[in-house]
Amino acid sequence: MKMTMALKGWLVEHKGVAKDADDDTFRKAATEALLDGSLTAEKLAELTADKQNEEANEVVAKLNTIVDTLARLAEAQAEKTPEKKTEPMVKVEKKVEPETKTVVPSLPEDFTKAIGEIGASQGSAAAPPRVKGAHERYSTTKGVRIYPNETKTGRRHPMAGEPMRRFSDDTREMETASELDKAAIGSFCKFLCQKARLGGSRTFAFQTLPEHDKELLQYAMENFHWGGASDGGDYSDIKDRALTPRERKELIDDAGSGGLEAAPIVFDDQVIAAPLLNGELYPLVTVVPLDRGRRIEGVVLGQVTGTWGGVDATAIPLFNTTAFVTAFNTTVYRWEGSIRIGLDFLSDTPIDFGQAVTQQYGEQLLNDLDDVIAVGNGTTQPEGVMIKAGVTAVAFGGTDTIGAYETLRFGVTKQEHAGRAASAVFCGTETSYRRARALAVGAADNRRLGGMDYSSYKWMEHDFKLNSSLTNAQIFYAIMSRYRMYQRRGLTITTSREGSTLITRNELLMVATARYGGQLERAACAARTTTAG
Repeated sequence: MKMTMALKGWLVEHKGVAKDADDDTFRKAATEALLDGSLTAEKLAELTADKQNEEANEVVAKLNTIVDTLARLAEAQAEKTPEKKTEPMVKVEKKVEPETKTVVPSLPEDFTKAIGEIGASQGSAAAPPRVKGAHERYSTTKGVRIYPNETKTGRRHPMAGEPMRRFSDDTREMETASELDKAAIGSFCKFLCQKARLGGSRTFAFQTLPEHDKELLQYAMENFHWGGASDGGDYSDIKDRALTPRERKELIDDAGSGGLEAAPIVFDDQVIAAPLLNGELYPLVTVVPLDRGRRIEGVVLGQVTGTWGGVDATAIPLFNTTAFVTAFNTTVYRWEGSIRIGLDFLSDTPIDFGQAVTQQYGEQLLNDLDDVIAVGNGTTQPEGVMIKAGVTAVAFGGTDTIGAYETLRFGVTKQEHAGRAASAVFCGTETSYRRARALAVGAADNRRLGGMDYSSYKWMEHDFKLNSSLTNAQIFYAIMSRYRMYQRRGLTITTSREGSTLITRNELLMVATARYGGQLERAACAARTTTAG
């Protein structure tokens, strides 16, 4: 640490160091000031700037001025004694020496201290340069996620232009991933791939990563929030928080107890973002985040009744509570998605690798979530609208008519729409939509009942959503916000290189698992047909 005059002055003023104290005392006081925070790194840099060089330059300039003055005095003295040229020259030389000796000690004290400071700084070891961390090479700028104008299939998005909000806190807007987020995701995935290549060894996997990826992974472990289970089971005790020192050790060290199944929350956020931004049905449902468990046990309350015309001395009719409270139990099922990754792809930059992996998983999850919301069997996956027991069934009889669609639409009553009409949609295949829009005004009038705005994908004032898992005979009308989807936080990721196909193709299999459960809250909020024409 350089002991400049400016730094010493600050320590004398703020830390009570004596003006005549030695440099060791000043250094000790400066170190203590840095530790207690009274002296910031920026202030230290300002106080130890190269001001001493400027002061030294001033000293040298003044010394040069003195030397020039002595030279001029010597020349003037020589001019006054022209007859004895040799003697005066000798006398002048003798006079210059004592003059120089008397002048130099009388130099201002500040100049002497400045020269001493320069000498001290040249003799002391300079502070080592600070090397920027890997995380500092990436931008941390984020933006607010906005629903696009169109879905992935090119139709108008029902929430176009609106900001996305987090499931667990509707007041918080979701953000786009920064470059640092993507780079950390990429390094985390590379670590998992290396672990698979090296037979599951976490220690060797971490050690064989490039130094840049090691630093990013360490930074993510210390600063990012994670989600998952530390015991490898279903209980997610890592809930959107930083890892403990023990958990960080278990993630990358074989000496740990093992079983840590966790991923950075930013990884999960980016995977979920794809279905939110592009899905047909998933953005409309009510998503409930879960912390633990495989089964949700809830209840559905019926509607109480009242009567008019009560008179004195007449008993008030009792409300029959039979079936007033019914079970609303939902099982959480595991979702799995997988991709094959070329091992040469691991040499790509962390930011590219992380972006590619999350995009792949997002697109896979997008398709699967929409499918189960429509036709999930309720046995190995969330229960779909077409499977829900008690939903109003409408018979089309193999022929699409405006009357059949009206029966389907009004199979859901007005009170069910209260406050939720915006999420009410028709859903079928592209063929079903084409048939509906092709309904003519009459046998001799080919004008279309629904108009000619085919690209609007609207029918009877509501959006017509498409789902390829339905058959052409299956159509439903439902209030999608009454579909409750339970989402478990955090993804579990596993990798493998086993099998001749992967080995010969120099590829690695990466599998991500998540847990979802869902069903309609009330059968009365949907109507369906399985006999469309």
